[in-house]
Amino acid sequence: MANHRKHRGYKTQRVVADWLKQWYPYAESTGAGRQGEDITGIPFSIEVKARSDFQPLAWIKQAESNKGGKLAFVVSRCNGQGENAEEYLAFMRLGDLMKILQDRAPNNEPTRCKQCGGWMIENAICHTCQTGGLHA
Repeated sequence: MANHRKHRGYKTQRVVADWLKQWYPYAESTGAGRQGEDITGIPFSIEVKARSDFQPLAWIKQAESNKGGKLAFVVSRCNGQGENAEEYLAFMRLGDLMKILQDRAPNNEPTRCKQCGGWMIENAICHTCQTGGLHA
């Protein structure tokens, strides 16, 4: 049974690496028995897990120990999930996530829409007007 779990883990690494090739054509699974990152050729460090137990802190620490200055996170294939990497779970430290979100999400204070007076984020489309058809 332990051999089956190992093969499932290595297969999961390959599935994740193949999925990542959409964006990173040099993504490669490191295969069995290699220390360090589970996938190379990408600008971040991923620890891939396909296990029935759940030890998120240990897995994050393992990912962090291999990161070499890159953003580190864990990809976890839960029992019952097939071979669609898009469906797997990914998690990281909240501080790392916020660094990403601050670059992507608006960081503006809410303002009033000049058309309807509803609250909105500056330089965004007013949700009230959009759903009411005022900005159509």
